[in-house]
Amino acid sequence: MYPNLELEMFKQKVSTKQLADACGISESAMRNKIKGRSDFKMSEARCVVNMLHETTEYLFARADEQGKAG
Repeated sequence: MYPNLELEMFKQKVSTKQLADACGISESAMRNKIKGRSDFKMSEARCVVNMLHETTEYLFARADEQGKAG
């Protein structure tokens, strides 16, 4: 659902568990959010942005929005 988020996690060697622990949620909850099965809370999104040092717009661009002109 969020290919840039998954790409940055891979590039920076950050696991789903590490991200979940930093944001104070379970690994399964984080996995569901990354896959688009549930929504990120604003505080969780900020946590992800701070941990991966990328912009919100970049990390949370949805797969179905990739390549669209805005």
